[in-house]
Amino acid sequence: ISFPRERALRMVRYMNAAHIVGYVGLSDVYNSKTFFKEINKTNKILTAKELERINEINMDAGGNASRECVAWCMKELYKAQKDKIIDDIQANFIREQLLALRGAIGSLYNFHDQPVPFFYIHFISLLSALYLPLFAVSAGYNAGIGDESFWLSDVLAGLIVIVQTIFVIGLRLLGQNMIDPYGGDVEDLSVIHYVNFTWANSNRILATQFQSEETDPELEEEIFNQRASVGGAWKKQTGNETTSTISGQASTGMADSLDLVTPDDGENASLWRRALSYPKASSS
Repeated sequence: ISFPRERALRMVRYMNAAHIVGYVGLSDVYNSKTFFKEINKTNKILTAKELERINEINMDAGGNASRECVAWCMKELYKAQKDKIIDDIQANFIREQLLALRGAIGSLYNFHDQPVPFFYIHFISLLSALYLPLFAVSAGYNAGIGDESFWLSDVLAGLIVIVQTIFVIGLRLLGQNMIDPYGGDVEDLSVIHYVNFTWANSNRILATQFQSEETDPELEEEIFNQRASVGGAWKKQTGNETTSTISGQASTGMADSLDLVTPDDGENASLWRRALSYPKASSS
């Protein structure tokens, strides 16, 4: 039974809405006004009435709006199953995928609520405040003073201080970026790409044009005959034992009804031939 196009379009809209709304609220970059509103204006994800309901929930406040969209999908799925549009197996499979989507979006908020471990921040802050200044003073003192100073040691100590500073401060900046992977930095996640890719491909599925269900035996046979030969399905065994029955002749051992593929050489070939020549059990 084919799924009615209008109901399929609605189902796809709701699933994409659950996906897109799920990113709203994770950061200030992806909010309802600059993110979802612009996407909805272009792709028409939700109608005015549906958007009014989502705004009542406040999609910027967490994942409740996304779960609302998933509930709409569940309702559409229940109606399709009740109307016998899809069978129970298909309904259960789609239901599992919807629950997996809801769980994945919930995981985004769970990880977002977990800050970078305190030990990491504390350790990097301690290095920046104490270790770097002390290391710079120590490197300068070891380079020498007055007649005991050497310009080569000064240059080397200066390079080491710069590298250490870049390393420690880089770790601190990395920790700050890890806190907010949904920001606007270059190394952040490509949320816009995820959304556009999912929307485009889900609609491409609906735009599929199926070919005729009628089969032309003569046409299929003609196409088959025009193909390049791929050879027989079985390979004849050479040697004392005969396993081929393509010509209709009886064969010995276990291969009296099939032309089996056998190894070409080595120990496996010897074991294979021995197995083929093993006498059959009497049918009586």
